[in-house]
Amino acid sequence: MKRKIGVIVVLVVLFVGSPVLAGVKSFFDVDNKTISSGLVAACKYEYDIVIIAPEKFTQEIQPLVDHKNNHGVQTIVKTTEDIYSAYEGRDDAEKVKYFIKDALEQWNITYVLLVGGKKGQSFEWYVPVRYSNLDDGFSRYTMFISDLYFADIYRGENEFEDWDSDGDGVFAEWIGFTNKDVLDLVPDVYVGRLPCRNEIEVSTIVDKIIGYENNVYGELWFKKMVVAGGDTFPAFEGPEGELTCDRAAGYMKDFQITKLYATEGTLTGPEDVINAINEGCGFFFTRAKGGTDRIRIVTTDETEFVMLHNRHLTKLKNMDAHPICFLGECFHGKFDVCILNFIKLLLKDPNYHAVETNSDVIFECIAWQLVRQKGGGAIATVSNTNLCFGSGGDTNNNGINDDSEGYGGWLAVEFCKLYREEGLQTLGEIYGTSIKNYIDLFPVRTNKIHYKSVEEYILIGDPSLKIGGYP
Repeated sequence: MKRKIGVIVVLVVLFVGSPVLAGVKSFFDVDNKTISSGLVAACKYEYDIVIIAPEKFTQEIQPLVDHKNNHGVQTIVKTTEDIYSAYEGRDDAEKVKYFIKDALEQWNITYVLLVGGKKGQSFEWYVPVRYSNLDDGFSRYTMFISDLYFADIYRGENEFEDWDSDGDGVFAEWIGFTNKDVLDLVPDVYVGRLPCRNEIEVSTIVDKIIGYENNVYGELWFKKMVVAGGDTFPAFEGPEGELTCDRAAGYMKDFQITKLYATEGTLTGPEDVINAINEGCGFFFTRAKGGTDRIRIVTTDETEFVMLHNRHLTKLKNMDAHPICFLGECFHGKFDVCILNFIKLLLKDPNYHAVETNSDVIFECIAWQLVRQKGGGAIATVSNTNLCFGSGGDTNNNGINDDSEGYGGWLAVEFCKLYREEGLQTLGEIYGTSIKNYIDLFPVRTNKIHYKSVEEYILIGDPSLKIGGYP
């Protein structure tokens, strides 16, 4: 792991209280490497991860900082308050991104952890978000959260990627055929978010991360994987969700696989899922139908039932046996939901993009509730912030179901492949590399659906998480 170099710059006193603004060059170089005189000032350090959070969360975060440093993962915290005062930008999200750029260039960071979601059930944010403005022609939503914005730092070699190539102030725009921003999209750092709404949630997930990394290694339950699916597209031949689960599980050859499948009668309702997770598993993988607060299963006769709902999560008593969850359906990671959204819904506010249905008027999305659940639940979830896509059948007759060869199904399978075949061991590296590989393989910049598939793909968890814990 990286170590502090600790070269103290005597002239640091010249810069105290004088933060440099974004885009302004600093006054001196050290070892031919420019040192910013803003928040990444004073000394030439190298860090593995920077945690960005509001000041009120820093006390709860400190045990995580100490834990990471003890494992050789060099960690530093910067507050949103400090970032906003030190950087210029068109909004708070852009200020944070300029800071990440500085941290990447001066500290050589690999990971960024954003700790903060909405302030309680209000409309304000502890850590800002960026909304993509894309009309895919299928969804009722034309705006959705994309944390990929904070990972995609450069356009080309070293030009700042502001996600507004036409300069009209509308970010990540793709409306119609010609009204389009040209984006790089390739992540330059690995970003994860814990959308905590209060200090209690911060403490809960910090304790879970520390316990996971310290205690999971060598535990037998970790070598289990639960996969759950159904017949996602009954109009096509084959139970697509189950087939995609099969392909993903096929890469986990040394894991004990529990298959909860609607067509086989092993998945009949929430109790089957709750029981399987409570027995302990390292991974929980689903491919079905989505919702902000639920996962739905479609059977071959086109009937539907709820496989898991927010109200069921209090029954999770898996204690310290927390799985990494891959939820391959729509809307599970839509963490901008809140109860007060009913006001915007009643007023039919045309300027408020988040509320278009009652599904936005809930306390939290299922992907986050799984992670912040105390006494059980998940250590992290990988999912989608909006409507996602899949395919049915086997149109190229290659013997592999189409759902696992494109869109969200491909990303799901790639996650398992990168972990078991290529040996990637940190959560953020697997997540970020899957995005890079998707961009290399599919026509992301010319096809709206491929474009959206990577933009809405989100990691709710610690990107530096050592999968399976430390020896």
